[in-house]
Amino acid sequence: MSDMKERLTDHNLNFFTYIHKLVESLNFKNYYSLFLKYFQLVCISNQISYYINLLNFKNFSLLKFSTLSDYTALHYPGYISEFEINYLLLSYRLNFKCFLRNFTGKDDLILSIDEIYANANWLEREIWDLFGIKFIYHKDLRRILTDYGFVGHPLLKYFPLTGFTELRFDDCINRIVKELVEMTQSFRKFNYNNPWLRKENQL
Repeated sequence: MSDMKERLTDHNLNFFTYIHKLVESLNFKNYYSLFLKYFQLVCISNQISYYINLLNFKNFSLLKFSTLSDYTALHYPGYISEFEINYLLLSYRLNFKCFLRNFTGKDDLILSIDEIYANANWLEREIWDLFGIKFIYHKDLRRILTDYGFVGHPLLKYFPLTGFTELRFDDCINRIVKELVEMTQSFRKFNYNNPWLRKENQL
């Protein structure tokens, strides 16, 4: 088993070296940094060049990352680059995955990539709906998961767990109504320290 792991490790490292040389041949060395993580290629791009990198990764004949498998974001409140946008690319030619990571601020505009990958249309709508990241040159940027008139973006770290509004069925008017959230009981702080687990009580 250990010999097989070593062989797989050597194979992936050699393959990563091959991929690294291919990507370097695109002559955009100053626009990204590459490293290998979990036997997958990770490309950290900046705000200017991620669109160029996606174009080259898809159209370069020796790479052909032709499929956008996933497209999502992460929120890091308090940082200058508050959002991390992740593109998961798949190359059937090489049977290899590439993660392209782009860091952006709260009020920055992101160039839409639906002209490169058609399935990015709904994924960008989802990111806008849940995180509030704005995409320019998008054909139809509107909410896709939350209800009409929803206030806020629910996957932001500072979004309240209870939300702002709630739906209920009103028996008097025989219809569903939307109201502001009213907490029947304020949040309580619980002390989870178990006195029976103290060192002085242990026998």
